[in-house]
Amino acid sequence: MSPTARIEEVLHHLGLDDRELLELLDHLRAEGLFPEDEVTSDEAEELRVAIVLMQDMGVNAAGVDVALHLRNRLLALQSRAEEALRMLLRERR
Repeated sequence: MSPTARIEEVLHHLGLDDRELLELLDHLRAEGLFPEDEVTSDEAEELRVAIVLMQDMGVNAAGVDVALHLRNRLLALQSRAEEALRMLLRERR
């Protein structure tokens, strides 16, 4: 089981005050994002990305949901491409 952290601790670590924390978390949870009170390190990174998208880029919670899904697909494709490249390099040797 991977280690977890309280979602409030992660948000405080990102420099959010209590009012901002509750507001952003309410918007994200209304979209079904981050429903648990604890997050894994991967989820904490997704939460960081979500906060950047919302605060710095003005993306709403629904847009964050779409962006996180696309990000996850992109990371999966990158991993598959890297594995295919490793296999090709092994075959070439």
